[in-house]
Amino acid sequence: MKILAKHVAERLGERAFCVVFEEDLERCWPREEMARSEQERKIQSFAESHDWTVNTLDGGFGVRAVFQKLEPGLVGASRVVPK
Repeated sequence: MKILAKHVAERLGERAFCVVFEEDLERCWPREEMARSEQERKIQSFAESHDWTVNTLDGGFGVRAVFQKLEPGLVGASRVVPK
């Protein structure tokens, strides 16, 4: 997770958001070991621990997590967008 955190932090230093695709998410939070809802909670917790927000998208390209820097006043801004 340290590598993922470093990757996201570097990207957020360059742009407004960082997209992490399913393959990379699976390395930290394997779906065969947990329910989808648990995976989403863990991704949310990871984001919050780094002062980021995250939107989890599940669609034609698999699961993606879009991380953004936490804006002042935005607490609990993460959400899941269904297929």
